[in-house]
Amino acid sequence: MIRQMAWPAGLFVLLAAAACASAQVTLSTVLAGGATPTGQYYTFGSVPLGSVADAEFQLTNTGASPVYLTDLGLLGTTSTSPPYAENFSVVCALSPELCGSSSLQQLPILINPTGTLDFTVQFQPFQVGLPSAVMTIAAGNTITVFLTATAAQGLAVLQSGAALAPGQTISFNGTQVGSSQTIALMLANQTNALLGVPSIPPLTGGSFSVAGSALSATSVPAGASTELDVIFTPTAAGPEQGTLTIGLNTYPLQGMGLVPPPANFPVPSIQLNLATPGSAQQGSLSVSLASAAASSGTGTVTLAFQSAVSGVSADPTVTFADGTQSATFTVAQGASAGQFGATPSVSFGTGTTAGTLVFSVILGSNAAQTASVTIPAAVIGIDAAVAQRNVECDPALVYCTTANVQLQINGWDNTRSASQIVFSFFNSSGAAIQPSPITVDAATTFEQYFTGSDLAGVFGVAALFPVNGDADLVVAAQVQIVNSVGTVQSASITF
Repeated sequence: MIRQMAWPAGLFVLLAAAACASAQVTLSTVLAGGATPTGQYYTFGSVPLGSVADAEFQLTNTGASPVYLTDLGLLGTTSTSPPYAENFSVVCALSPELCGSSSLQQLPILINPTGTLDFTVQFQPFQVGLPSAVMTIAAGNTITVFLTATAAQGLAVLQSGAALAPGQTISFNGTQVGSSQTIALMLANQTNALLGVPSIPPLTGGSFSVAGSALSATSVPAGASTELDVIFTPTAAGPEQGTLTIGLNTYPLQGMGLVPPPANFPVPSIQLNLATPGSAQQGSLSVSLASAAASSGTGTVTLAFQSAVSGVSADPTVTFADGTQSATFTVAQGASAGQFGATPSVSFGTGTTAGTLVFSVILGSNAAQTASVTIPAAVIGIDAAVAQRNVECDPALVYCTTANVQLQINGWDNTRSASQIVFSFFNSSGAAIQPSPITVDAATTFEQYFTGSDLAGVFGVAALFPVNGDADLVVAAQVQIVNSVGTVQSASITF
């Protein structure tokens, strides 16, 4: 709505009188670094709503004695509420000498002979119309200037052809992390005059940005428009907010980051390389694809163990080479096989428990593909057997003598059912030394050991035998160990 300006009575007389008086302090308008005398009128021209126009003025003391600025006021020329003078203000940030920590002017201000004092008046229209104000300056003499402006309709902000009201939220659809969504806004000049493009500072909210011709345009001709693209690029899943500022108007932004769906890859399959499906073995695994991959990506192979031994649920030694039960592989664009770091395969251990190793591979949106290998129950495996003479022992033990022999047997039992051990000793002629064979019922001892062990089926046996006579005559030994599958006999163990 356009308001008619009411000129106060006697204004022309006041202005004429001010022009005729002898003035020690003069007022100039500063434009492009140069100062020109300010007349009785100053116009800000046409300023669209949402924009701000500044005018820089300069007071100069042309006399030989100092003067004080005692008043700098802006008075509306109408009695309407709110008065049009509210559109005009002295900018304190640009003229700190006029304002302190509050909006109150800090007067008086000294202006020395030939000295100057700069200040800025800002025009910010709040509604369409022809606002005006009288600026009165008292610095020894009085200077009065009539300020005028045209508050014009500003650029309309359009989204899909519909106008956005200041403060209206701009909402983005759910957008996958790593991708972008753009909303094209138009700054449209719906008037018959050239309109300037208001400032568009960087957006708040790290996932929002702007682009488009509006960022470089300084004005928009009548009936034309310029584009402002608002871009949402989420970096994490979840809601995000920001603010778009166009001149004096703000528009909240909101978007939702979505976890991208798994990539579409060819179906993967697992190839196992295991010479013997048994305990205490090392194998390797590779992943191949049904066809070449259209894009790069990452997959995972997991290893699970299903025990066949009653009362045993896991085997901590069934792992990949790094001690875990999960291995990551990469697939390059155009490749038909996975890559485990720098190698095309990953190694694994079969553990020391009878059961089934189950491998699963996941790549992109494919359902899990599996492969398995069964580790059968087996007789006890002997990894090492060592014989020693005259081993130091605890004197408190009834069987501790200075002449003795000891056998150390390390092995594994993937059934956890070891029950009996038979020891035999031989002389240099290969004849058995009495009382060979010596049979030991060790079922209870093995059961107690396996119950408290975290080494799966791995065990170690140290057997000390006192010798009545010359221990050097004992040159070899042999051990048999029985479990639920059968009996294993060691090779000849020499001293």
